[in-house]
Amino acid sequence: MSRGSKAPAAREKSPVPVTSDLVSVVNCRYLAVKAATTVVAADSSMADRVYLDWNATTPLRQEAKAAMAAAWELIGNPSSVHSEGRRARRLLEDARNAVAKAVGSRPQDVVFLSGGTEANALALTPGLRRAAGAPVQRLLMSAIEHASVLAGGRFATEATAAIHVTRAGVIDLNHLRPLLADGPPALVSVMLANNETGAIQPVADVAAIVHAAGGLLHVDAIQAFGKIPFDLASTQADLVTLSAHKIGGPKGAGALVLAEGVEGLEAFLRGGGQELGRRAGTENIAGIAGFGAAAKAAMAALKADAARVRGLRDRLEHGLRQTPDVLVFSDDVKRLPNTVLFTAPGMKAETAVIGFDLGGIAVSSGSACSSGKVQPSHVLEAMGYRSEVSQGAVRLSLGWSTTETDVDLTLKAWRKLADTLVKGGRRNTA
Repeated sequence: MSRGSKAPAAREKSPVPVTSDLVSVVNCRYLAVKAATTVVAADSSMADRVYLDWNATTPLRQEAKAAMAAAWELIGNPSSVHSEGRRARRLLEDARNAVAKAVGSRPQDVVFLSGGTEANALALTPGLRRAAGAPVQRLLMSAIEHASVLAGGRFATEATAAIHVTRAGVIDLNHLRPLLADGPPALVSVMLANNETGAIQPVADVAAIVHAAGGLLHVDAIQAFGKIPFDLASTQADLVTLSAHKIGGPKGAGALVLAEGVEGLEAFLRGGGQELGRRAGTENIAGIAGFGAAAKAAMAALKADAARVRGLRDRLEHGLRQTPDVLVFSDDVKRLPNTVLFTAPGMKAETAVIGFDLGGIAVSSGSACSSGKVQPSHVLEAMGYRSEVSQGAVRLSLGWSTTETDVDLTLKAWRKLADTLVKGGRRNTA
């Protein structure tokens, strides 16, 4: 451009219309930015916050931390035969025994993996069978399963089908029966408890129906583990998946547990013969040691923790219901003792989550923040709720260190939010 010449006039930009989708994108990105920026905050500020997102992940138990610290001191590979290797092997097998004891299985039937997602993916294997049975050729899964199950594992898409659930979020056994009858033997995948609503599924009833039809049952127990008592015998499951970080263990460790007599499991990762040939690669000794220690601690405290947390959860629900027309999902069926999924007229979950966060309360929504856009909860949609309802769902999940003060602070934050977020605004104080 020559000196003195005028720059071309800037093209006037069209105003961006403010839509609900745009607000969702902005809010969703805000959550990501806030998460990234608050990570550098001083530890002292975290002490003033209330953590009510235990279904997402849990704090690391002191027992797990100590076990991991001991494992980090070891230098041996657990596959080596020398003394250093044998020490590492002992830690590995001690953890295997602890997890096996927690779910009532044989130690040799516990396969350690990188987490719940890998465990679910490995469980969903065509060709699984009982010793005298036919191999499974298709996959039936409830419509409210975790995304790692809905992905279908190694089954072809055309070999999968969804099982309906009731309005209360419980599997519809009357829909399962004809699905099983209409085709070859199937692997049925049903979670023990839903991660959003907390609804506990009748897995023993499902098992009876599935086994009568010549199929196998996979139970995703990741969310239920450490919160309610169960074992292989009570669930009658053929495969069970678990995750360490849901019970106070480290992230990056999980397990697939097989019932005695289940055959046909093929490893994803091949190479070494680790985990009896079911998962190649040197084991994550520190993570697995933490998993075993967390399993021991969780089982020892389960009964007392569940009773105490249930009381706090009920108190929290009572406080939420003082706002007119608050809806608690799955409140008419058996639920995990720590979980509340609720909504109120006109409420947007992403806005509520931000509001709680700014008030010092960590909660989550029933929607997934993905690719900059908030998606409705597939769980609530499967239960028959409209998208505008599911997009307003907020989950509060408690844990072993939750206190009465935490509940009081959460309700105080909610009362402030309800005045601005909820249509009708005014609370029922009767």
